[in-house]
Amino acid sequence: MQETFRLDRIPLFAMLSEAQLERIQRHLELKSYRAGEDIFVQGAPADGMAALVNGQAVLFQTSEDGSQTPLATVSAGQSLNQQALFAEARQSATLRAAQPVTLLKLTRASFNELLRQDPDMAAALGVDSAEPATGSININPQFAEQREDEEILLQTHPHWWSFLRAAWLPLLLMPAMWLGAAALDAQGLSPVFVALSLALPVLALAYFYREWRNDSVIVTDQRIIRINRTILTMYRQVTQVGLDSVHEVNYELPPYDPFARLFRYGTVIVKTAGAQGNLEMALMPSPADFQKLIMENRQYFESRKAQRHHKLVRAEMQRMVSEEPPEAGLPSSSRAAAEPPKPLAGGNGFLSARIEMSNGDIVYRKHISVWAQHTALPILLMLTSLAALILTFTLVSPDLRMVTFPVAMAALLAGGLAYYWLDWDWRNDVYIISDDTITLVRKRPFFLENLRDQILVERIDNVESVTKGFFAALLKYGDVRMSLVGADEPKLFIKVSRPQEIQQEISRRQHNKSLRRARLEAMQQRKILGEYLGESPASLSQRAPGRGAPALTNYGAQQAVGGAPTPDANHDGLQAANNTDRNRPPRLPKRIIAAHQPPTRPGPKLRKDHRPARFSASTKDQAET
Repeated sequence: MQETFRLDRIPLFAMLSEAQLERIQRHLELKSYRAGEDIFVQGAPADGMAALVNGQAVLFQTSEDGSQTPLATVSAGQSLNQQALFAEARQSATLRAAQPVTLLKLTRASFNELLRQDPDMAAALGVDSAEPATGSININPQFAEQREDEEILLQTHPHWWSFLRAAWLPLLLMPAMWLGAAALDAQGLSPVFVALSLALPVLALAYFYREWRNDSVIVTDQRIIRINRTILTMYRQVTQVGLDSVHEVNYELPPYDPFARLFRYGTVIVKTAGAQGNLEMALMPSPADFQKLIMENRQYFESRKAQRHHKLVRAEMQRMVSEEPPEAGLPSSSRAAAEPPKPLAGGNGFLSARIEMSNGDIVYRKHISVWAQHTALPILLMLTSLAALILTFTLVSPDLRMVTFPVAMAALLAGGLAYYWLDWDWRNDVYIISDDTITLVRKRPFFLENLRDQILVERIDNVESVTKGFFAALLKYGDVRMSLVGADEPKLFIKVSRPQEIQQEISRRQHNKSLRRARLEAMQQRKILGEYLGESPASLSQRAPGRGAPALTNYGAQQAVGGAPTPDANHDGLQAANNTDRNRPPRLPKRIIAAHQPPTRPGPKLRKDHRPARFSASTKDQAET
């Protein structure tokens, strides 16, 4: 009996139509591997996505000394390398068949061809279909923090008036210096003043222009991002608020400012559940249109999330009709529970500030400059003591040796204890980012302090990264600030390396968490509907409407494949297999159960005209001086 493989169970393809799924189905390649054969090798180019339909494989990493670190076991029902569909990448681990394996593969070249042939598919997946045949899809075309499935609706700067109101001083300085040159009796200084009157204002205008262009606001179909940069102080601040955290959007025209009404600029305030997470943006062009865009985008975001949830529930009901167990599409946590997480090879160096764990968690310490600053004095004291001991036995007379030797030994012991204390303190102050939680650990030696603060990722309203100062910009360290729902004070990562990357990692975990939660809620609804109907899957199969997602015969596979919940990790299905959702999904309201909706009834199609229309300020408002 042949089993079926349904593409709509992979969340990456959950928003596609049946016709689009059928086109992807025709480009899948069936591949088989014997036990012990490598499916892909660490360091090799990743040319596409693979989904196991039969068998089992082991994922492991090989270190420089040849030792192998097992990461996870991959079973039928998991997909890998979805990121390779969107960009060129290399395998970070080796996948070896533990038993005969059958998998289906979608190459990046075939995927690009599909997107060129079907622009609507590219729009549904949030990528650009206008890519050359030989190139890869650019997943970050506008800014470094952009997600693979994210579309930019607006990218703007503060109103041009914010530049002009700072440029008046250089413009006045130029004629003032001309008048000073004309007033000088010494004719030899006049050319110097004329040159300075041209060079200094031009340099000042260029600086103010760059300061204006460095500040920007980006609105996507998933979040709002504000970027502030200052050249002189080397200050960079990136703040982002997810659309699901937005509760209210207000705008205000500055009082007693006639130019605000003349040039149409104002302050936009985005409010979240927690007051600490509010985002205030001053001197924004067309604030009323900006407010309208965010609110319409928020409604569109909720509609798209509801549509995705409907398709997931529909897929789960089709599973129940085909008598597949609910666990077939869920990641298994038995391996994660049986084996404690271990640092990956090369990630546990003596002064490593970022450590990747085998279960997908990432451990951060404070920047190495903090360690150097704290341990510099103890190290200097120990080196001085060692030098004193050497001099004691070489140059000091025996009479003085009875005094210098104990003093040098005491100083060496004190320096060693101080170094141990400060090094232990730096090493055990860590920030742990996992799929479900963020943990802040603060420890002191000898059990003097042991604080552990744990935060749910879905409770984070606003994530902000700040880099300030010459040394911070040179050494690439800064702070990460997280505003929480219902909390009076934000949570901080202080003096961590590459704070923008940590901010991006937190944002990615939040996004993946929402996808996993939608999957679990769909499976919970399947269970509730099954209990409510009180019928066997066989009877449901006889009564179920014939309309469903396209199916693909998997040539003897033993288990239907469900998609991995995270389409953006390099081995996204494996990460889901190692990290379980520890939060219980909420029960469905009774009114949903009483609606008696057929499980396979298709959800409402979201017309393209429901997408919030992009707006751009008028030429008058956006003219650049």
